[in-house]
Amino acid sequence: MDAKFDADRRRVGERVAVSFRWLFLIVLAVLNNVTTVTSAEARGTVDILLGAWSVMNVVVNVLLARGYQPGKQFSLSTMSLDIFFATGLVYLSDGFSSPFFLALFLAVITNAVRFGAAACIVSAVVISFIYLFVGGSFTPANFTTDPNATIGKIFLFLVVALATGYMTRELERERRQAVERAAQADSLRELSLAMVSDTDIKDVFKLVVNHAVQMTLADQGRLILASQEGFDVGARAPDEAVGPEFFDEERLSKAARTGEAAIGPDHKSLIIPIASGEGVTALLDLTRLNGTFTNQDLFSVSALSGSSAVPLANALRYHRSTQEATTDSLTGLANAREFRRRLAATFASPDRRSASFSVLLVDFDHFKSVNDQVGHQHGDLVLQLGARIVRSAARAQDLVARYGGDELAVITTDSTPSGSQNLARRIVEAARAASISTTPGNHLTFSVGVATYPDDALTAVELVAAADQALYLAKREGKDRACTFPQLVTELELDDVSLFATLAEAGPQVVVAVAHAVDHRSPLTQGHSSRVVTIADAAARRSSLPAIRVEDLRTAAFLHDVGHMTLTAGQGFEVPGHAEAGEKILRRAKFSTEVTAAVRSHHERWDGSGKPDGLAGEKIPQSARIIAVAETFEALTAGRGFERQAPNEALARIFEGSGSEFDPAIVEALSRAIRDGSLDLVTPDLALPAVAQPVVDLPPEPQAASL
Repeated sequence: MDAKFDADRRRVGERVAVSFRWLFLIVLAVLNNVTTVTSAEARGTVDILLGAWSVMNVVVNVLLARGYQPGKQFSLSTMSLDIFFATGLVYLSDGFSSPFFLALFLAVITNAVRFGAAACIVSAVVISFIYLFVGGSFTPANFTTDPNATIGKIFLFLVVALATGYMTRELERERRQAVERAAQADSLRELSLAMVSDTDIKDVFKLVVNHAVQMTLADQGRLILASQEGFDVGARAPDEAVGPEFFDEERLSKAARTGEAAIGPDHKSLIIPIASGEGVTALLDLTRLNGTFTNQDLFSVSALSGSSAVPLANALRYHRSTQEATTDSLTGLANAREFRRRLAATFASPDRRSASFSVLLVDFDHFKSVNDQVGHQHGDLVLQLGARIVRSAARAQDLVARYGGDELAVITTDSTPSGSQNLARRIVEAARAASISTTPGNHLTFSVGVATYPDDALTAVELVAAADQALYLAKREGKDRACTFPQLVTELELDDVSLFATLAEAGPQVVVAVAHAVDHRSPLTQGHSSRVVTIADAAARRSSLPAIRVEDLRTAAFLHDVGHMTLTAGQGFEVPGHAEAGEKILRRAKFSTEVTAAVRSHHERWDGSGKPDGLAGEKIPQSARIIAVAETFEALTAGRGFERQAPNEALARIFEGSGSEFDPAIVEALSRAIRDGSLDLVTPDLALPAVAQPVVDLPPEPQAASL
């Protein structure tokens, strides 16, 4: 702004100088040629000098008319020429008594516009010296003759310099203020538009504090939220925090309570209340390290406060309502809805394939007895204290949520399986150390289950189920401990009797673990059941399978190969008779008819040539038809018993069997799932040769059902 004002001042100064120069030239020409005091020879010399001065003025006028932007050197040159011509007129005329001394006022007046008030006064002193001593104008004799006139003329130079300098400075100050206010108004308009269009509360806070810092030239700024819980920084500028946060609680509380701005005693800090909403007051806390704040700064920030009050109050209310929608009111943790949203977002992340993250389910042991024996009020207190323990044990970047009545959940990002297991142990040990009284003679303990992506699950639903089944193991083993999903899988894998007994006892509580134990029977089948479930679920959601039966389908897909555990190992990828054996196992474990029928019939063919019962068409249970398509597609894309194929190649192979081996409607549903991108498979890292195949285009949709 200073550079722009300097350039504008020089440009205006030169235009003023041109106008005043013509005025002075006309007046001086009249004085020279009308009066009879000056001799004819002297008049001719003065006219020549006036003519040269006019030529110089014409050149300057033409340059300015053509848009020339005068710099400092140009202005110094025109000022010097003005003084030269004016001094020449005084020298060539009557010296000290010459009326041409009026020409010297041109430089005094125009310098105020060109260079400012200080430069104008300095030039007046210099011109006074030139007027007195150049060419012998000043002598003791003429000073003695009329000392008052001599002193009066010098005084007149200084008075004109002071008057024009003062007026110029005031005009420049008013213009600067007008420009600053216009800039502030434009900034406030942009701020209001940005705040209205932005729904992220953090972005709104950042906008406000950045504008406040820019408008006041503050070195640091913070937007502080004041509530009954205390003070919290919503945003700061610059972004880097300098040391620990310090709050002048007395001044902040007073500003929040009274709604009045306050400048610090040393004028280096400024606190402005902006808006209140839903029990929270937003305050601007600005700091200058070197300079001080002025009333103008207070006016600027007050304008900012007024223009941003309504949208900021709305943002605070929106933020509070959003918090209420995503936060559990009792514990202050995220609620179950926010947990599911964040877990889904983690799985949707583009870099999840190269990342490892875990879910921990934390259960309050014997919590029902707390409510029954001591009352719900004490039960709520136990929940709050337990939530604090888990939140303190977790890292800042981990999400801790209340997942159920007496169950918490943790999502750990960028964490290895061992790191998540260590966190689970820390939570258990922290609960023991806290010694929180639950019922008379008892203290709070936790049971924790841990599952990790991608080792233990491929989808969000499967990961939570795996953590829940690890929690089942922790509670079965006596509670007050942390168990991992691989621990349960290993136990079931090493002991067939334990697997069947656990399946019969716990049923749905161990479905995923049993599926993983079955898949561990051979390196060839690693991850098979998880991928079949993913494919079957995607196809089912785009077919006519009722939503209430999707969970039965998922259970059947997880357990479709459980019959292998009763048959001789080493007979290949698919052992004959495993479907019937699986049905028997699940019947003994009291699974539903839909699940057992789907497991028995998942190798039936649409044309009736399948096994074990030769069912055809819609006589085959729909879930079994979906699993048949999903299992074949999974085997093709994973290279289980086939050369590994790309998804579109595998789909082309599935289409070849549509109407003979597979239900055409299910094949079409799988095609839609692949086309819309909702099926995202993780290819297993199998110790099999990967055979490169040419990419086959997807069959067009209109022809798919007829293949």
